[in-house]
Amino acid sequence: MSKTPSARYHPLQVSFHWLVVVLLFAAFILGKYMSGLPNDAAKIAPIGIHMILGFVTLFVMIARFVARLRLPKPASATTGNVFFDQIGKIVHYALYAFVFLMVMSGMALSLQSGLTSIVFGGSGASLPADFFAFTSRMLHGFIAPALLLLVVLHVGAALYHQFLLKDNLLARMWYGK
Repeated sequence: MSKTPSARYHPLQVSFHWLVVVLLFAAFILGKYMSGLPNDAAKIAPIGIHMILGFVTLFVMIARFVARLRLPKPASATTGNVFFDQIGKIVHYALYAFVFLMVMSGMALSLQSGLTSIVFGGSGASLPADFFAFTSRMLHGFIAPALLLLVVLHVGAALYHQFLLKDNLLARMWYGK
C-alpha cells in the first residue's frame, strides 16, 4: 500500500481507534466498579470480563499499530506551536505504551495471583484476600489514572483543534471521503 499522505485515516484505522475507545472505557468502568466489590465468588465473573477486555484491547492495539505503520495516513496535525506539536507526538506514543503497560500489569497480576485458573479454569480456589498484596496490582492501579490523564489530554487536544483552531481535525478520524 502507498504511504502518501491523505486527508483522513484509513477506515480500518478509524475502526481500530474507536474500538479501542470503547474497550478502554468499558475496562476502566468495570475496573472501578470491581475495586469496590469484596473478593468473593460474585467478583469472579466481572474479573473474567475485565480480563477478556484487556486481552482484546491488546490484540486490537497491536493490529492498530501494524495498520498505522502500513496504511497511508494524513500529514501530522499542527497547532502552529512546535512545543504543542511535540507534546502531541509524545502523547500519541505514550497512549500506545500505557495501554500496553496496563495490559501487561494485568497479565502479571493474573499470573501472580492465580486468577486465570480461578476465573477460567474452574479451580474452585478463592480469590486472594487482598490484590494489593501483589506489586503488579499496585502498578495496574498507578497506570490506570495515568492512562486516563493521557486520554483526557488526547481528547482535549482534539477538541482544541476542532473548535479553537477550527481545522476539522475530528473528520480525519471518522468515516467518509
